[in-house]
Amino acid sequence: MEMALPPLNTRFGRRGRRYVFLVACFALGFIFTLKYSYTAASINGYLPKSISKPDLTPKPVDRRPPTSHAPPKYKPTPTWAPPAITDPFPLLATSTAAPPPIPEYNVPRVDMHKEYGFDKPPPLFIGFTRNWPMLLQAVVSYITAGWPPEGIYVVENTGVHSKNREGKLSLQNPFYLNYTTLARLGVVNVVPTPTLLTFSQLQNAFLSLAYSYGTPYYFYSHQDVVVFSFENGTDREQRPGDREWHFYDAADEEATMGAPAARERGYRTIYENCLRELADVERRGERWGFRWHQYDHLTLVNRHAVEAVGGWDALIPYYMSDCDMNGKLAMDGWSMRHRRVGIVNDVSSVLDDLEALYRSPHVDPAFTDPNPLPPDREAKIIADKAAAKAKADDEARAKLNSTTPLPRPDAKEVTKRNPPPPDPDSTPVPMPTDPLAYFSVLSRVGTAMGWHKYRDRDKLRNTWQRSQRGGAGEPFYYDPAGFARAFELLTDAGRAVYAEKWGHRDCDIAEKTALRLEDQWRVEKDWEKKKEGG
Repeated sequence: MEMALPPLNTRFGRRGRRYVFLVACFALGFIFTLKYSYTAASINGYLPKSISKPDLTPKPVDRRPPTSHAPPKYKPTPTWAPPAITDPFPLLATSTAAPPPIPEYNVPRVDMHKEYGFDKPPPLFIGFTRNWPMLLQAVVSYITAGWPPEGIYVVENTGVHSKNREGKLSLQNPFYLNYTTLARLGVVNVVPTPTLLTFSQLQNAFLSLAYSYGTPYYFYSHQDVVVFSFENGTDREQRPGDREWHFYDAADEEATMGAPAARERGYRTIYENCLRELADVERRGERWGFRWHQYDHLTLVNRHAVEAVGGWDALIPYYMSDCDMNGKLAMDGWSMRHRRVGIVNDVSSVLDDLEALYRSPHVDPAFTDPNPLPPDREAKIIADKAAAKAKADDEARAKLNSTTPLPRPDAKEVTKRNPPPPDPDSTPVPMPTDPLAYFSVLSRVGTAMGWHKYRDRDKLRNTWQRSQRGGAGEPFYYDPAGFARAFELLTDAGRAVYAEKWGHRDCDIAEKTALRLEDQWRVEKDWEKKKEGG
């Protein structure tokens, strides 16, 4: 027969119970301290090497009914993945501080649109689907260049419905957008689309918004841009996305290319130049459709022209949709011209700290590619460029004469192309406190960002769209790699639709054919005719 244990108060007494209670409290406190220390270290990124960070990716719950089928064969895991992105505006992301003031010479005058004869300001639509840092950079660059924030309309085309407004998505999710940050910048017009739209559908949504707002004209821009006003005055630098500018006459060319600098008489911001351009094209009475301010990276749209040619073809989802629209406008006699109103940099990278756009002297402008290439591919691009330059030098040497040396660049040019490594013992040179002097540095960084995007011609233009890979388990999650692949397939399908529609494959249906608007879907394929006759 087992012996029954005496009651606890008999075994330990009052002193013993107190001892057990203290030991239990100590143990719980010790466990809580360890857990808190580990969590804080994990968040701040300084865990010791012997401890690995926990896998925060939510594990899918398998609710599939049992099956007798063989398991699927999965694709190999990618060997290269971009690093996690960071918010490029720490001041707004980590505090409740207001944004810094923009340069005083770029502050827009109240009701400036009325000075140019417009009852209401034409809106600027910026469509957003993915990559919050790129959008934030574009919006801040417009604001600091002088565009009124209340005139910027961010069209949220993410397909996640109200979840961004409710704060349900995380920064690493490609479709993440921060309504609070935009509002703090003064951008209170964030318009969500009812579902995810293609590029052509989004353009038709802009048209629909113009109808709703009762405006016959509007601007639209892309989110992968950094824009500036002509703060340094005359700017004749050729940037990768620039086209040949159109001038009406010599006086117009001089006024455009010889713009006054900030604080000089006659200085105009990019916003004022856009209003001036709209007023001027209306005054001329021209039958106009588009005014491009670095192709369509910033475009002025005449709503009447777009509706006259039937809008954007929603069955051509992405690339070739602009070829279709431009061709239709040209066939119907609507002009499209490249006009210069400011500096527009087509970029694929993000400034490390967007306070640089406010000319904050404690921020040294620098940028980071959110989706860097694998090291071996980046090395190949550099090697290919070096080989191409060597070949060009050899050809130039052969044309001159084998005995005639090629002209040698001066010391300044060599230093510019091959800057010396920084001296670790030298004291960093502080950025200037005057915003205009600061802009001289900032504008060079913006230009460098543009050339970085085109460093392998145009093969890397859209790599920024694949830089975020998070969001698993969040509302309306879509696999980022799958999204990118689906985008490619839809683009190919759009090319096929365009070719069938016009019987022509290239983006020159107005220049290289006799097609008319009424010829859509009625003509035979011209490339097949050439093949038969060839």
